[in-house]
Amino acid sequence: MTSVQNNQEHDFQSALPDTTSTFSVDGLHGPVTIVRDQYGIPHAQTNSIHDAFFAQGFMTAQDRLWQMEYDRRRAYGRWAEYAGPSVIAQDITMRRFQIGQSVQEDYRELNTETREMLVAYTEGVNAFITTTKSLPIEYQLVGGAPEPWLPQDCLAVFKVRHILMGSFEGKLWRARLLKYLGADNAARLLPGYQPGHLVVVPPKGVFAGPIANALEEMGKSLETINWMDVPDSGSNNWVVSGDRTASGKPLLAGDPHRPLDVANVYYQNHISCPEFDVIGLSFPGMPGFPHFGHNSGVAWCVTHAMADYQDLYLERFQDGNPTTYEFKGEWKPATVRSEQIAVRGGDPVEVSVTVTHHGPVIAGDPSTGY
Repeated sequence: MTSVQNNQEHDFQSALPDTTSTFSVDGLHGPVTIVRDQYGIPHAQTNSIHDAFFAQGFMTAQDRLWQMEYDRRRAYGRWAEYAGPSVIAQDITMRRFQIGQSVQEDYRELNTETREMLVAYTEGVNAFITTTKSLPIEYQLVGGAPEPWLPQDCLAVFKVRHILMGSFEGKLWRARLLKYLGADNAARLLPGYQPGHLVVVPPKGVFAGPIANALEEMGKSLETINWMDVPDSGSNNWVVSGDRTASGKPLLAGDPHRPLDVANVYYQNHISCPEFDVIGLSFPGMPGFPHFGHNSGVAWCVTHAMADYQDLYLERFQDGNPTTYEFKGEWKPATVRSEQIAVRGGDPVEVSVTVTHHGPVIAGDPSTGY
């Protein structure tokens, strides 16, 4: 028992990253200094924007490479390659979401500045992977090794952490409400979108109509929603003026109601260069501080305000022909392809992915009509 315990302790210790040595890595434009405080939080001092995000990628990989691997594989529906049969259903769902395809399209649309940020961060991640003498112990447990990080992977891990927090779940909830209350009662609670309401895009834009006829639309949808479940949601944020605080300073708080994960979904770090000096919380695998952070003069935070940035369509497929769906009274061909999920300790699983002009079919079964 003592020998086994000592071997396990050695394995864990040897898997810890080296955070004290000086490294020579390709890709930096100048010297970078990373200092860790008493809590282990890294603080990077650099001389350029490129090196700031390079350093962020490097030190994030030092601390959270396995978490980044986990999120990347979940996003692409490849988690079963490591986790086995218990996560096949999860991988099937992610394959249907088509995150891998979407991030390729997203990346092509990014502006130069954003691409440069993603590339610099990616270079930092890969610099750690290629220079480290120790990898997270999880790789040893599954007999795996990290694949090179890609800029598109940054977008994928961000999406996988948010796709199930989007507005489509609220729409599923409203459909569930319709199922149990009926069209008349549900329409009284959800009267539709009225002219004069704000829209998401463009900023400060106003909905001009026509008035959405909730009763009519809900009546059309009743027959297609028996399979829907009720999602959980919630979030809040607030700010208090310095006129109302004991210190005289304003207080800003954001609470996105994230589940308690180990490791946490957020990663506290600090990067600085002549252009900016920011400390905050990042998503491991994604550069910047999109949700929480501050510099010397400004602080920001986020809450989940349920903005309508996802559209959910109820598709009707032709009886006996899951490759054809109806749109405005006409039958249109759907794109159907087969994908294979590799499973650790099990046989590969074939997944049929159906895509209409609205997007991928994420729930239901086209072979049954819906």
